[in-house]
Amino acid sequence: MTESIGFLSYAITLWIVSGLLILVLDVKSYEFAAMYKEKKIARVMGWINIIFGILSFVGLWAYRTWA
Repeated sequence: MTESIGFLSYAITLWIVSGLLILVLDVKSYEFAAMYKEKKIARVMGWINIIFGILSFVGLWAYRTWA
């Protein structure tokens, strides 16, 4: 049954890396351009990606441990 969620480890990596890139690159570029609303949205979206990646990692670990 674990074969059906084999892609999830790649998705977790992509969520975390994309969240970090959004926080590092997009937020700084919006701050430099004085686009404060976009900066706020980018910060929220970056953290959402990171949190979703971490929650998915915990869920995958729990599934593989107890299933």
